[in-house]
Amino acid sequence: MSDDLLRALGIVWMILGFVSGFLVVAPLMLPAGSLLGIVPVCAAKAAGGSCFLCGMTTAFVRIGSGDFGGALASNAGSVALYVGLGLNFVAALSYTMLRVIRHANT
Repeated sequence: MSDDLLRALGIVWMILGFVSGFLVVAPLMLPAGSLLGIVPVCAAKAAGGSCFLCGMTTAFVRIGSGDFGGALASNAGSVALYVGLGLNFVAALSYTMLRVIRHANT
C-alpha cells in the first residue's frame, strides 16, 4: 500500500475512534431523554419494519444506567457493539498518547 493510503486510513480510524468514544461516554454522562430526543426514528421502523440497529439507542441508554438485561432485550447485539466501540476508543486514545509521547521525546 502507498504511504498516502496508509495515512488516510489512519486518519479515518482516528476519527472513528473518537466518535466511538463519544458514543460510549454519552450514555454515561447525558440524560436519557436528551439522547433519545437526538436520534431520529429509523426509516425502517417508520415504515413498520426493523433493521439490525433498531433499539440500539435505547439499549445504549440502558447500558449507561447499568441495565444490561434491558439493553440485550432492546437489541441483542448492543452489549457487543458497546464493548467494541469502547475498545476502539481506548485503542485510538492509546495510539494518540503514544504518538504524542514519542514526538515529545524527539
